Amino acid sequence: MLDHESVRRLRAHAQALADGARETSAEAVVRRVFAIQAQDTTAADLGIRVRGVDITARAIRTAYEKERSIVRSWYMRGTLHTIPSDDARWILQLFAPRILATVP
Repeated sequence: MLDHESVRRLRAHAQALADGARETSAEAVVRRVFAIQAQDTTAADLGIRVRGVDITARAIRTAYEKERSIVRSWYMRGTLHTIPSDDARWILQLFAPRILATVP
């Protein structure tokens, strides 16, 4: 059985927040952790930047707006998530029935 410290360390590593594992692009960060959940743009950007190396706010905007390598929408649980663009189709197909079931 794992102690609390081991669990914290494993979670931080899995979320790319420990052990020096840092990505160099917004897309690589998002791909590594599957999705970044945040209800506002500033928090989402911070979630990407804290997991990367030298990723600027401008680089993140470029990833969203010009490269279109990452997208943000309500994919899961009615909360905003940023995901890699090329994952959007299968994620929408997976979660659409559940999301539509909640619409009156």
